[in-house]
Amino acid sequence: MSLKEELRFSHPIKGRAHEAVLNIIYTGKLLDKEAYRILRPHGLTDSQFNVMMLLKYQTEYGESDQTRLGDMLLVNRSNMTGLVDRMEQAGWVERVADANDRRVNRVRLTKAGNALLETAEVVYNESIEKIMQQISDEDAKRICRLLERVRKGL
Repeated sequence: MSLKEELRFSHPIKGRAHEAVLNIIYTGKLLDKEAYRILRPHGLTDSQFNVMMLLKYQTEYGESDQTRLGDMLLVNRSNMTGLVDRMEQAGWVERVADANDRRVNRVRLTKAGNALLETAEVVYNESIEKIMQQISDEDAKRICRLLERVRKGL
């Protein structure tokens, strides 16, 4: 079904570039909604889940300073602080002083955070696999390459 039909537009979308951007945005919003549906029963937001995934898979020794986490999440520093505050209050992460610079807080998953991530990650991965099963590995690679080109234009 075309985007025009999905959104029940009365008129054609003008311009291929505009239609492509609308497709990207609409698909992203649908994926956000699906992530919310998957993660909500675990008490997680997509940002909290992403912090946990970054700590588990994209850091050395399972910890990172907040600034680097914020850079990887593409959020500003004040948002990162609030996000980590809420996760710390929930018992999912802990802050520890950096051994080399006491002004820097390092963030790492707690045992409770690891346990929650293990459960949520299974459900998330199953759902993503199901969503993407219609796309071949080659098509997925092509999508990534095309979106990288779009970002390069930004």
